[in-house]
Parts: sequence; C-alpha cells; structure tokens
Amino acid sequence: MCLGLFILFCYFIFTNATHFNGGTIGWAPVDPYDNSTSVKITITQSYSWTYPYIKCANNVPISTSAFASANTNLTCVVDCSTDGSYSSAPINILTDCASTSSSLKMMTSEKSKNVTLSAGAHFYLAYRGSAWVGLNDPAEKNLDWSIVTYIDLRKRSDGFINTPPVAKVVSPQYAIVNKTIQINIPVSDVNAGDDERCRWSTYTTGYRRRKRSHEKENENQTKDREIIHIRKKRACAVSCWLSCSCNDSVCSGTDCSGLTCNKFICSSTAATTTGIITTTETPGTPKSTSTFPVRQAVDECADICYPDSVPSGTSLSDCTVTFTGYKAGIWYAVAIQVEDFIDSTSMIPMSSVPVQFLIYVQSQPACSKEPIIIPPDRCLEVQVGISISFNLSAMNLCNPSVATLTDILVSSGITSMTHGNLTQSSTNSSIYYMTFTWTPQTNQVGSQQLCTTAYTSENLQSDQYCVIFTVKNSSDTCVTTATSMSTTTSTTTTSTTTSTTTSTTTSSTTSTITSSTTTTITIASSTTSTTSTISITTSLSQISNSESLNYLSLVLGLGLGLGIPLMFFLGAVAITLPDELKL
Repeated sequence: MCLGLFILFCYFIFTNATHFNGGTIGWAPVDPYDNSTSVKITITQSYSWTYPYIKCANNVPISTSAFASANTNLTCVVDCSTDGSYSSAPINILTDCASTSSSLKMMTSEKSKNVTLSAGAHFYLAYRGSAWVGLNDPAEKNLDWSIVTYIDLRKRSDGFINTPPVAKVVSPQYAIVNKTIQINIPVSDVNAGDDERCRWSTYTTGYRRRKRSHEKENENQTKDREIIHIRKKRACAVSCWLSCSCNDSVCSGTDCSGLTCNKFICSSTAATTTGIITTTETPGTPKSTSTFPVRQAVDECADICYPDSVPSGTSLSDCTVTFTGYKAGIWYAVAIQVEDFIDSTSMIPMSSVPVQFLIYVQSQPACSKEPIIIPPDRCLEVQVGISISFNLSAMNLCNPSVATLTDILVSSGITSMTHGNLTQSSTNSSIYYMTFTWTPQTNQVGSQQLCTTAYTSENLQSDQYCVIFTVKNSSDTCVTTATSMSTTTSTTTTSTTTSTTTSTTTSSTTSTITSSTTTTITIASSTTSTTSTISITTSLSQISNSESLNYLSLVLGLGLGLGIPLMFFLGAVAITLPDELKL
C-alpha cells in the first residue's frame, strides 16, 4: 500500500514538472501621450508548454484537466504601494493557444489584456509557479519559476510614457553536445533612439528601514533575513510517505526512524548555510509592517538564476547567449531581463522585460547541416489597412532519407499576422514554405519585426532569421513587380554546399528606380549524386515622390562648368597668334 501511494505521488510530481517551457511578460501604454489621471496599458503574456500534454485550447493551462486548479494571478511583488491600484483588480495568467509543433512537442500560448492604472504607477509584476522539467546535471526536479516584469508609467525625460522593448525566444532551444552555439535574443523597440540591453535575471534581497529605537532588534532581523534569503535548490529523489513503515525500501536514505514515518521526508530539504532550519518559501507578497516598512526582494529567476542554471563558460553579450553543453540528454534553463535606457550613458532602466527559455543538449545528429531560411520575395514596406500575403521558405540541406525539414517556428511574431501550414515545394523537394497573411493596423505604424527558425526532424535548427516591416499610413510603398524561381538538377561526384548572391541596380534620371536581385543557392549531399540549384530573381519597382530633375539648372551648370575654362583657352590662343592674324 505504501509503495503504491509513493508511486502515485512520484507520478504526479513527474507529470507536473514537465509542462512549462518558459515565456515572457510584456506591456505597453495604449496611448503614450495620455495626460489624464489614469492610464490604460496592455499586458501581454506569452508562454511555452509541452505539447500535447498541455492541450491547444483557450485558457491554458486550466483547459488541460490535470491543471484545472492551476489558475492564478499575475501578482504585484515589489513597490505595490505605487501599483496604481493594480492589486485591487489583478489579471490572471490564463492564455490562449497560438501555435503548436507536433515534431518539437511544444505549444505557445499568448493573451493580451487591458488594465487601467493610476498615472505615475511603477511596480514589479510576476508570474510564479512550479515546476520546471528536471534541470542540470544531475537533474533537479520541482524547481520554481518567477517571471518578473517592471512597469513604470512615469513620464520619460522626453515627455511621454515609455513603451518597453519586445523580446521572445523559441523554447526549447537545441544544442549539439560539445558544440558551441549562439542564441540571439531578438529585441525590438518602437521608441527610436532607446538603448536596449540584456542582463542575467537576478535575485535582489529586500530590506527593512531602520528605526533608531529598535536598532538592536532590527540588527537581529537583518541577520534572520540573510538566513532566509540563502536558498538551496530542492531535490526529492528519495522520499518517505506519511504512515509508511520505516523498513520500507522507499524510505532508505531518509531520516525515518521508529516503526512508521510521521511526516513526508525529502532526502535533500531546503536548508541554509548555517544549518538553521527554515520553512519553505511560499510564492506571493509577504505582508509588511507599519513599524518597519519593507521593500520586498525582487526575485526574477527563482531556482534558475545564473550561473547555477547553465554549464560553466556560458556567457551573455549584446543580447546573445553563448552556450556549450558537455553532456547529452541534459536540460538547462536561462533567465534574462531585457531593459531599455533613455540613451547609452544612462544606468537607470525605464522598463524590464523577462525572457525565460529551456536549452536541451542532444547527441550528434546523423546530419549536422543546419537548414537555412530564404528571405521573403516581397517589398518590406506595407500600408495600414491593406492586406498582404507572402511566403517564407526554408531549405533542407540534408539527404531527405536522413533528415527532413519539419517546422518553421515563429519566435517573435507580429500582432494579427497569421500563417498556414508547412508546405513542400512542388518544384524542389528540399524547399518548404509557409504562407503568412497580415493586415497592418493604425497602432502598428513604424517598425514591426518577424523572427523565425527552421527545424529538421533531428531537431537541428537554422540560424534565427528576422525581417523588419515598415508600416506606413500612406501608399508610398515599394511594389513587387516580378518574381521567378527556377530549379535545375544535375549529377555530381563531389560534396559541396555553396551559396552565392549577386545584385544589380540601375538608376535613370526619371522618378522610377528599378532593382533586380538574383540569389543562387547550390546544395549537394555526399551520400547522393543529385545537386539542386535554386535561382530566385526578384524585381522591385519603387515609385519615388521626389520632383523631376530641373533640366534648366543642369544646362546652366554645364554652361558654367565648361564656359569658364573655354574662355581661358581662347584667350591663351589669341596671345600666341601672329600679329597679322590678330584683329
């Protein structure tokens, strides 16, 4: 009986520990120039889940029966006295399924909700929960997450409310054992000129403000606070269930003594470096006292703080993570904060956006050639209210009998942009594409970034490809006039992979500029004798609004340019003429 209860409990822990893959929480003012006493903002939550364990439906994750009671709220965790009344009407963490990948066993969900806060509000908002998949080596289970965003509605020094940067990463990322990879965090910011920076998420201790009449008491509380804040990760590999016999094999290695166990025992309980036993920390906002106003700790990473959550040598520079996994089959978690500053000299962030994701280290694949993404064959300037449709293609560089292209995932999408299923090209079996459709809205005027990654059946991923669309109110946009793709097949005895690009541009004195770009990609596999060559030619025609050339100015310029030297030349000739030829 005891063994059965133990197995059931372990099953629950295991399944509950594999559903969450990370995510981000962003926000933006609806009107950055709002000068009223209340400000409406949009809070957007984006999360990644294990699929199909978590169902693709609305109200993720409670739409999955195993997590029917998993609903909770985004909670104010720090500076809640200036949260603009958010805590009186918090929003929940439920999101709606946005995309799935059966091959990668992952699903993304997202939802945006509007809230109205008092002008000048500034506070930290968090989604806290448990548990990650078993992380690190040896694997540690039941680790918590804490995804924290910083909201600040105070006016910037240049007079309006800040809009934070947007950053998303596909989770999980895949790394080949003993191979160094670089994971770029795509960051976009609608506030031109802001300086965006990335840093590791951290745990910053809180504090109590001192009061002289209780200086000694406060000194002791400070010591206790330090004990509480020094936490160790939990691991429950060997456990003993309440009322089970201490002689049972499952209690081996625990502190169970006597005939029966009188509590649930975990072989590695949370402890402090001083050996003093403390209670397990409960997510939420601890109450403050009026005697000693408290600023709570800012916990941006919970149990996945750098450097303990990644292999040695992992670094972060210019929003790029450099990572090397030294053992296959291991999961790691990364927690990063993306912040924006008013300029490159400022040290005070205007906002902070979390990005958390998983990295899985896999063994060497049969084909180590990464797929490549072919840029879209269209103009990147679009008009508000005018629908566009374009294809984004990827090429498999492996022999199809070894690995196929299975997915093109959107790592950073554009609101209201949708896409169809992955489709194989009818003219070349190595090329797959997705059709994207989008109608830009007025609130999207400016730059909008789309980032994608292609995957093979061996989870080998391409370099992340990002494209920036420029949304305009006017119809002054470039127009694609001609696009062609040709495919040829030949026989070869060599193994090569080459990519060449040639571009030509011609300009005339009229107001039409024509550009022609030809891209040739050649691929061959050493295991076959087939070489495929794809040639894509795109001609773009852009109508310029500039005025026609002033030909009168051109004539006058030529006259002045040639006339003065000509006068000097004739004068010199006249001086050298014989007297009889002079007038």
